[in-house]
Amino acid sequence: MARPPTDRLLKALTAQTEVYDTPLRLDFEQGWREWKTCIGMARDRYRKKPTHDPGTRRRVTILPDLHVPFHDPLLLADFIERESKISDLLIGAGDFGDSYSHSRFTLYESMPYAEEWAACTLAMKALSEAWAGKPIHLILGNHDARLEKQLRSRLTQDMVNALSLMTGGVLCPITALTKRFNNITIAKHVVPNTGLTVDWFTTVGKDCLVLHAEKFSKVPGSALRAVEEWVEDNRLALGLDQYRLICLAHTHQLSKFPWGADKLLLETGCLCLTQGYMTSARVGGRPQRRGYCYLSQDLRDGEWVTDLNSVDWHWYDVDEETRSQ
Repeated sequence: MARPPTDRLLKALTAQTEVYDTPLRLDFEQGWREWKTCIGMARDRYRKKPTHDPGTRRRVTILPDLHVPFHDPLLLADFIERESKISDLLIGAGDFGDSYSHSRFTLYESMPYAEEWAACTLAMKALSEAWAGKPIHLILGNHDARLEKQLRSRLTQDMVNALSLMTGGVLCPITALTKRFNNITIAKHVVPNTGLTVDWFTTVGKDCLVLHAEKFSKVPGSALRAVEEWVEDNRLALGLDQYRLICLAHTHQLSKFPWGADKLLLETGCLCLTQGYMTSARVGGRPQRRGYCYLSQDLRDGEWVTDLNSVDWHWYDVDEETRSQ
């Protein structure tokens, strides 16, 4: 015979009748409180994220294009091992996931999205735990936006609205996944006086921009120069302060060179396996450079200012140990 439920359990199972139909609209703290109430949790083992104080100087690490599940797991593990203990802030430069199955291009291999979602979850969990108590900001790349673009191009607006209502307004899988981790957020730039937000670049401190602009050139430095020119032309319209450092993802290249009187332009590399398009008979482009970048910022008058002499990278392709793996 089944044991009768205890009074506390019976109360927890019967007292709540409210339907929680928009979970993604809640932040983690509010959602956790609602969930505890719903299930009648008596003991709360969750601890709020601690506040990390870097002092007056902080190290910023830029996580380059991963394209999970086509990332290099050995390089990602090495990246975490090298940076997680000394980094105060992690900036994801876009294309965290690949969304291969959602590509509009011809597909040459099988990669079910369920497998990609699982791989993205594991990678994001590893980063969240390694940077525990410290912030991680992810900007969105063109691959991260593939599913939403496909939905908007293939469905009617009413269908898109229906999906938005059911998901709390989130159509981007990476954005939805960050809801599980209390130290990971999607970085967005709010354009003043317009109500518009931009999710493919972010400002880091007073004078640093990290962008996932969809610009590429087989001429070294050409994409960087084009992006810098666009930023300068649109700086006031976008409400940007005077920048001194531009960090460009998307190109899978590593480069660093001075520009103008006191600016530095940087390409942030990647942590990917060899991509299929690189072995195509359509010869073109440049081989990807596997590595990542980092920099330090000093707190001056309440704002973080970049030490341009601290900007550097770790280049895995010339590392004998990782290259031989």
